[in-house]
Amino acid sequence: SFVNSQEWTLSRSVPELKVGIVGNLSSGKSALVHRYLTGTYVQEESPEGGRFKKEIVVDGQSYLLLIRDEGGPPELQFAAWVDAVVFVFSLEDEISFQTVYNYFLRLSSYRNTAEVPMVLVGTQDAISAANPRVIDDARARKLSNDLKRSTYYETCSTYGLNVERVFQDVAQKVVALRKKQQLSIGPCKSLPNSPSHSSVPAPSIPAVHINQAANGGGAFTDYSSSVPSTPSISQREMRMDTVAASNTPTPIRKQSKRRSNIFTVSMRQLMQSTTHSHY
Repeated sequence: SFVNSQEWTLSRSVPELKVGIVGNLSSGKSALVHRYLTGTYVQEESPEGGRFKKEIVVDGQSYLLLIRDEGGPPELQFAAWVDAVVFVFSLEDEISFQTVYNYFLRLSSYRNTAEVPMVLVGTQDAISAANPRVIDDARARKLSNDLKRSTYYETCSTYGLNVERVFQDVAQKVVALRKKQQLSIGPCKSLPNSPSHSSVPAPSIPAVHINQAANGGGAFTDYSSSVPSTPSISQREMRMDTVAASNTPTPIRKQSKRRSNIFTVSMRQLMQSTTHSHY
């Protein structure tokens, strides 16, 4: 069900996780996002992309997952906004595979990619005898290494294979990075003649549990249906997930400008991102 109360969402202090999704029109990225948010499959790719939000829980903490599906290559505004990026290509399409690295280079020109967790996804939504796989596992894994050793998943939005795991992983990576950064700038330093503090590793983050989102407002689409868990990445056999029946999601009309910038960044943030960007 939807909660269209904008005030309910705005009044809550929920940290945001900003995830960008990039890939060309043959990548299957829109189907990936749609499957995650609704538990259903749509074949059509959205040329203009989309903006979505979903409430999740990571390590017992509620977060508002903001998903920005880009209709084209990553631009400066996108690069400055994201906390993490999911690069998507189709295992059935050579051009979509080559596009990923070009998009990565473009992102690197705007942002220090060392501070941006990344996940690489190879989609296999329509592989068949008539439409065979053209990107083998070795090439895909080499690309994931070239993308700052990003995690690699193969997904199938048709059946839901590994779809939820992609978003679980990327959310966990962002939270873990934030905790690591907080530890690196701890409140106290070692004093002279005192024992040096041993480094403390970032705590491990359990799997994300999807809660029913309570959202509303803003010129983007808001989803709240829960999604079934998907099989392990090592499981090669796809299976049909049981999906709870839900109403067809509907866009929410823009009602207020108070949160119209949740998918953009300020000029100051843009300047900061370009100052620190390097490959």
